Amino acid sequence: MRRLFIVLLCLFHLSLLAELPIEKKIMFLGDSITQGGAYVEMIDAALIAQHPEADKEIIPLGLSSETVSGLSEEGHAGGKFPRPDLHERLDRALEKAKPQLVFACYGMNDGIYFPLSAERFKAFQDGMKKLHDKVVATGARIVHLTPPVFDPVPIKVKVLPAGLDKYPTPYQGYNDVLDAYSDWLLSMKQKGWEVLDIHGPMNAALAEKRKVDPSFTFSKDGIHPGTEGHLIMASAVLNAWGLKAKADGSPEHIHSAAILSVIKQKHSILRPAWLSHVGHKRPGNAAGLPIDQALVKAAAFTAEAKRLARSAEITFPKQAGEWNGYAKHELTIAGKQVTVVAPKAAAPGRPWVWHGEFFGHKPAPDVALLGKGFHIVYMKINDMLGSPSAVQLWNQCYATLTTDYAFSTKPALVGLSRGGLYCYNWAIANPTKVSCIYGDAPVCDFKSWPGGKGKGKGDPKNWSFVLKLWNFNNEGEALAYLGNPVDNLAALAKHQVPLLHVYGDADDVVPADENTTLLAKRYQALGGNITLIAKPGVGHHPHGLEDSTPIIEFILKHAK
Repeated sequence: MRRLFIVLLCLFHLSLLAELPIEKKIMFLGDSITQGGAYVEMIDAALIAQHPEADKEIIPLGLSSETVSGLSEEGHAGGKFPRPDLHERLDRALEKAKPQLVFACYGMNDGIYFPLSAERFKAFQDGMKKLHDKVVATGARIVHLTPPVFDPVPIKVKVLPAGLDKYPTPYQGYNDVLDAYSDWLLSMKQKGWEVLDIHGPMNAALAEKRKVDPSFTFSKDGIHPGTEGHLIMASAVLNAWGLKAKADGSPEHIHSAAILSVIKQKHSILRPAWLSHVGHKRPGNAAGLPIDQALVKAAAFTAEAKRLARSAEITFPKQAGEWNGYAKHELTIAGKQVTVVAPKAAAPGRPWVWHGEFFGHKPAPDVALLGKGFHIVYMKINDMLGSPSAVQLWNQCYATLTTDYAFSTKPALVGLSRGGLYCYNWAIANPTKVSCIYGDAPVCDFKSWPGGKGKGKGDPKNWSFVLKLWNFNNEGEALAYLGNPVDNLAALAKHQVPLLHVYGDADDVVPADENTTLLAKRYQALGGNITLIAKPGVGHHPHGLEDSTPIIEFILKHAK
């Protein structure tokens, strides 16, 4: 019973933590990692995305090179200036910003990249205690964040061993110093300090990543984390506040990317403005706007972020005209143009049709599906023929549309002619992410087209593309390749992806018996479901059906 009581008490305590703070003005102090501010932006974005009604002001006041210990190594910054000391500006920051809640993330610079020593450790402890006491004396609350991880792996040629008198570059075991600093901070919880752990979770995550990839790192320079590392930092606060973020750091919301983008713009104005307003002694920071002007601009960004947070409709960056009476948008994903045609009102689940090639040809099915609430998508990557590189680009397109625009996770694929290679190769690589495939005289084996190694005419230019795109050393390797759709159907059959092929039985460009009917025979042998609609006496053209109803009904039935 006692153990049950303790468990319930812990759960109750966690439930109290997982809520927004009552304080309205929230200041973040720290070194260059905080001045860079990605984790602070993630917190602000999630706060607004999931609680647009909340009246909170985030004040970013990180300063590059800064310490709380007051220490600076000899020759810092090439001898140009010593490390700034937080305590030189702390009183001004508290007076001018008047925060009610302060987050402080220090430690990375405080051991000045030397091995652990009692003297430097005490300087860190004394500086932290001084910071804590000054904040509390103003009536504000302070939450300490343990420092991120120092990683010697990406800078192994620069780090130095123990036992030296000087360290012009970091000590290789400096993360052990940060371990000690973090352990001490966490021990201060026994004295009533509020401490959230960043260091431990980042250490654990790094160790897990290294099991798969020994060279993995969160920080290319060993110090400043990238997005993954900043997300771990943000997660300490997000979890405490009951907020959620995606793997890219954007908030859980249908307008995740747009909200984070707006918040980044806001913080790019606030960071230099607050630093200039408070004042500091570190050279190299461009002056910000006068704080009054910066706050006005920031308020406009906050208002836009809150508008997006309250909106249940997908917002695209810009409209690029119309297509058959529907709004057409042009996105840039992975550096490629992506056309999205939007319905008047999206159907539940936001279903979509994804074209491999020749978007706009025989548009009747698309127009009908737009009327049913489908989005229509085309990524312009001509002449990539569904190659491995094309599949990777499609992966990025899929991730953006399903994450940032809340599209269904199972699009209906439309492969017209060579578009079949795009659709089938991507679907085979991602069989759980496809609702159905409609192929219209689709290429299912590049040996048939553009290779022309059977009955078909072939296309020498595109055949040369195949050899290059798949990195074949010679034509013999291409002919021996067993990764074409006709050879690789087991995953689609296992996941019961329904197929529909419309084809002309007199096609001499993409012959049916080398593509559609061969694929159908093999798919059915694997237990797969495929519907064939043959057009007697018809060649490769015209595509589609005079009455598109079977195509439309097929997609409506299976799209999810």
